Amino acid sequence: MRPSERLLDPAEPVVLIGSCFTDSIGKRMVSCRWPALPNPCGTLFNPSSIANIIRLAIADESRLRAVAEDSIAERNGLFMSWLVDSGSTKHTREETLSSLHERLYSLRDGLATEATLIVTFGTAWIYELREQPGYVVSNCHKFPAGNFVRRRLSVEEISSEWLSLLDNLKERFPRLRVIFTVSPVRHLKDGFEGNSRSKAILQLSCEEICEKCKSAEYFPSFEIMNDDLRDYRFYDRDMVHPSEMAVDYIWEKFQERFLSAESRAILREGEKITRRLNHRPIIK
Repeated sequence: MRPSERLLDPAEPVVLIGSCFTDSIGKRMVSCRWPALPNPCGTLFNPSSIANIIRLAIADESRLRAVAEDSIAERNGLFMSWLVDSGSTKHTREETLSSLHERLYSLRDGLATEATLIVTFGTAWIYELREQPGYVVSNCHKFPAGNFVRRRLSVEEISSEWLSLLDNLKERFPRLRVIFTVSPVRHLKDGFEGNSRSKAILQLSCEEICEKCKSAEYFPSFEIMNDDLRDYRFYDRDMVHPSEMAVDYIWEKFQERFLSAESRAILREGEKITRRLNHRPIIK
């Protein structure tokens, strides 16, 4: 794989945000002792929800708290936020808000290091609250389907929202670099055709964003999975998620693109340290 013109330094922090594929790559970074922060606000699948949570994390304190407060919903004695996944679902409103604030502050602190931000889009489909048109939820939290309007974002919607957000990020964090990728995880609720069209929208959106924003570039996770590996043995048993072997392969390609030979050697040493630290000797 052709190396990027701007290589990464494994001593510098990375923030990863987006779909569950983000967790897979982030876990490998952490295991190599890279100062990486994977999905501080939990798993987020669509571009609009990812943009919303970043925008809120860098907002002033009063707006952050007001928007967070308005995002709380209650069901069956549990309180959750429309902005994040079920990781912040608690038994009281105060606990849920506290968890949500903690996640947002973690993302804010990560961005404040002017780290590299890796964004993984999972699907172009969004769910909006029926009673609040335009309010995109990150997670439906098992509420009845009738509470939501489901639709697919367009390339223009995604690129416009993200180019505006990147302008704001660049103004606040001038050294911030952004790497976009499309998750290879399938979203088959709409069948193979629906999944392919959704992924195509995400690919075209990333292309437009990266063409217009000099601080952004693209890594082809989805394309490696579908055009290089191209075999069902590289999927997990659910036939939706890439297998560990496939993720390892994509991780190797990521290193080829963004790391020098010296940096890759550093990561291998970091992984050895992690294995030694995690080793539990057998005591007879």
